[in-house]
Amino acid sequence: MLNIVDPSICLWSETTYLIFSANTAGTFLYYSHLFPSISGLIIAIFVLRADIKNKAAQALLFTTSMFAVWCFLDLITWASPRSDIIMFVWSTLMYFELLMYVGAFYFIYSFFNQKFPSFKTELAIFIMFLPLIVFGHTTLNLKGFDFTNCLRYASEGPLWQYYVYGFEFLFVGLILLLTIKELHSKRRNTQEIVLVSAGILLFLLAFSTGNIVGSFFNDWKTGQIGLFGMPIFVAFLAYILVRYKTFEAKLLATEALMAGQLLLLISLLFVRTIENAQIIAIITILFFSVLGFLLIKSVRQEVVHRKEIETLASKLEGSNMKLKELDKMKSEFVSIASHQLRSPLTSIRGYTSMILEGSYGVLPQKIKDPIERINQSARFMASSVEDYLNVSRIQSGNMRYEYSDFNIVKITETIIESLRPLTIKKGLLLTFKTDLLKQGITHADIGKTRQVIDNLLNNALKYTPRGSIAVLIHDEPKTKKIYINISDTGIGMSPHHLSNMFEKFARASNANEIDVDGTGLGLFIARRMAREMGGDVTATSKGTDEGSEFTVELPMVL
Repeated sequence: MLNIVDPSICLWSETTYLIFSANTAGTFLYYSHLFPSISGLIIAIFVLRADIKNKAAQALLFTTSMFAVWCFLDLITWASPRSDIIMFVWSTLMYFELLMYVGAFYFIYSFFNQKFPSFKTELAIFIMFLPLIVFGHTTLNLKGFDFTNCLRYASEGPLWQYYVYGFEFLFVGLILLLTIKELHSKRRNTQEIVLVSAGILLFLLAFSTGNIVGSFFNDWKTGQIGLFGMPIFVAFLAYILVRYKTFEAKLLATEALMAGQLLLLISLLFVRTIENAQIIAIITILFFSVLGFLLIKSVRQEVVHRKEIETLASKLEGSNMKLKELDKMKSEFVSIASHQLRSPLTSIRGYTSMILEGSYGVLPQKIKDPIERINQSARFMASSVEDYLNVSRIQSGNMRYEYSDFNIVKITETIIESLRPLTIKKGLLLTFKTDLLKQGITHADIGKTRQVIDNLLNNALKYTPRGSIAVLIHDEPKTKKIYINISDTGIGMSPHHLSNMFEKFARASNANEIDVDGTGLGLFIARRMAREMGGDVTATSKGTDEGSEFTVELPMVL
């Protein structure tokens, strides 16, 4: 459609870069497009920069981008003197306008649910867009261009005035329903939900109201006030960014506010009259007075919280020092007490053994049985004392290791042979195999290594009521490691027990049912000793009553 109005009659001027012309420059209407669109984009970019994978941040950038494109196209309709350009751009505006509402819906949905809507919802939205795609450039959208005045207005059809605005209010209703549902779920702070929803709803309603005023009352100047719903939304969003650390973008939100202030100051360069400059100054003062107050309030609260945290940290540090001292005193006490217990226990075990061997004459059977129980109890107590002493040495760093090179196969065979009578008595099958590529020489403390292997084999015997125990020694020359696998068909372990079985005093409930006298320190000591010698102790089990497998890892000498 060609422009048939003489520009000289209407005093229309040509545009520069599509939006700069004397038709709009220097007026409040021109400024009212730039600030809302750019301020929204700025904060959306800062939010997405803080968390690029956040779905709500992505939807926010999409929404503000559609709004910015809409503002740019709308400026063309204000600035251009050509009716053909105005008609084309005007008919295209509705796509970006409705995409902005869809983006706002996605923003709220993903803000509440951390994901985008389902495919069915997206399909329904696409179907709603089909009439716009089909009839967007027909008289159902724009009837024609008004040449009766010099205001460069198009005459809108039913597609704009009913379908588009109905589409918009539908999405406003959906956002309201999502907000109500989220408030009932009580999954997040109520004030945060209200603020973000109120911000987006005020923006959308202000935008729709402004356009409706222009469409039905042909008062597009008043309608432009609706554009300032975006700065309102930006203000709400900036506040919740600072107040609730939404999107973890507190610092970025502050940067965005400073960028917005700079934008306001730059906008003064495009104003030609003092009256319009005053309007900009008033808006700037009001806008940043409110945001500045909220930001200062938030910063003040953070300073107070930081001081409280520093005070608590100081107290916690003092308490931690006291706990370390108490732990050290406890370890020293256990060490001293254990040393004091060793001597009488050694005497008890020595004398009971001599009595049972007949060194003091033949004993009647009714006396021999109690003496045997005394000997067993003394042996168990001596073993417990040794465990406590080892734990004390490990925690205090006083455990001493005497390293040497020795054959792990011979050590393991000796331990197995000493335990074989007990396995026969329990009716268990005990097997021993080697699969070595080298000679099986390790560099470690021979006494500590013996203690580790003996502990694991004794555990296998205790917790295997029936079945078998298999010991396999193999090596890995590439990693310079020797492995001793001890597997059994015993009571096994649950996944929960596997996760903490090497902690002090950790015992499974099924272990307590079989052996009530265990201290829960053996595995803790075995692993710590193995690790100190450059190896490790690990365990696996398929589950309760499925058996267990312990693996001792030691450094190999090539």
